[in-house]
Amino acid sequence: MYIRFSVVPLSLAGVLLALLTSSHVVLILFEVALALLCVLDAALAPAPRHLSVHREAAASTRVRTTLEQVLTLTNTGTRRMRGEWRDAWPPSANVVPSRHSFDLAPGASTTHTSTLTPQRRGTRKSEHLTVRSRGPLGFAGRQRSRSTFWNVHVLPAFTSRRHLPARVARLRELEGRALLLTRGQGTEFDSLREYVAGDDVRAIDWRSTARLGTTVVRTWRPERDRQVIIVADSGRGGALRIAENPAFDAYIETSLLMAALAERAGDRVHVFVLDSHVQTAVAAARGIGIINRLGEAFADTEPTLAATDWRLAASEIDRLTHQRSLVVLLTTIGLSAISDGLLDVLPQLARRHTVLIGSVQRSKSDLVNFSAAEDAFQAAASARSELEVAAVIRNLQQLGATVVQERADGLPPAIADTYIELKARGKL
Repeated sequence: MYIRFSVVPLSLAGVLLALLTSSHVVLILFEVALALLCVLDAALAPAPRHLSVHREAAASTRVRTTLEQVLTLTNTGTRRMRGEWRDAWPPSANVVPSRHSFDLAPGASTTHTSTLTPQRRGTRKSEHLTVRSRGPLGFAGRQRSRSTFWNVHVLPAFTSRRHLPARVARLRELEGRALLLTRGQGTEFDSLREYVAGDDVRAIDWRSTARLGTTVVRTWRPERDRQVIIVADSGRGGALRIAENPAFDAYIETSLLMAALAERAGDRVHVFVLDSHVQTAVAAARGIGIINRLGEAFADTEPTLAATDWRLAASEIDRLTHQRSLVVLLTTIGLSAISDGLLDVLPQLARRHTVLIGSVQRSKSDLVNFSAAEDAFQAAASARSELEVAAVIRNLQQLGATVVQERADGLPPAIADTYIELKARGKL
């Protein structure tokens, strides 16, 4: 049972009547009569269980992408039913509107449309559906909440997809011209062309030259069908907050852009998320796009405060392939890289693979604002942190890794540009 707000003015009217008659007995009688009317009205209200609800909506959407749901209400009872209903989603689902009114004759149906614009990735569930049916007097009614099994799988936003067309165009340009005139690791034969001044004499094809009677050289293009292994740090390096979001969100965007680009380049992509254990892993599959499967895998994956087991990462990479590959490690560079063992396993990885490390760079605007008395201490701490990060980066580079450090929104295109550059130089 519930009492509608319209009863409140009536209750106040009883107070006014008692003041005019100067009798508290009048007030008591009035309020008791009003309460009895409310109970009677609620008893006469139709049972909410006779209202059936059917929902039609897509099963998934992306962060900050509007999803429309249509709900059909049917009065299965024998009495006319008036009232309201509320669809209870988490606040992050951003359901508009969440409350609707209805007036249904027996056997009649009506549809209501609302939109969901999720602000966070993951599976968002409707907790329950609450139905209120009003009595004939409109003073009170019955209320019933029922559990629902509605949910929406919210995929990562993939805002970095806007960088994909330009990078794909660069890949096509890379494959359409003779970039490498000497056989190098990670290249394959493309075509023969006539020798021009400045070409490397080691690229001359002497047999073809003798057969054709003119000097020709071999051209090579970046080899396709290479392995690209992406490791996203979901440990404390990924849990570090950059502005309003954890660094792991930037690693998701980078993984999605790199996977899409590598797939367009004809390379095989493997992605796994790691902290103290492998949270999720997605392997390339012929004929099946990897982006949707990556979005599904990343949707419910959250960073933890556990230390990242980089030895486990090295063993997983060895299990995936023995072929020389591009290994992209997405983590936050700092002293944790030493304590978590990244520097210990990097020499082994760099001997077998081309290692690219991507890290989110913090700026002073990301730091907490302190009072004027503490500004000097904050500046000193920031400067020391920058020196420590610079020292770790030097160590990583000396051990054979290519390091890219950018702001959260600039990391995905920066990693993609480095990947294309490595292809152009024959490193893949």
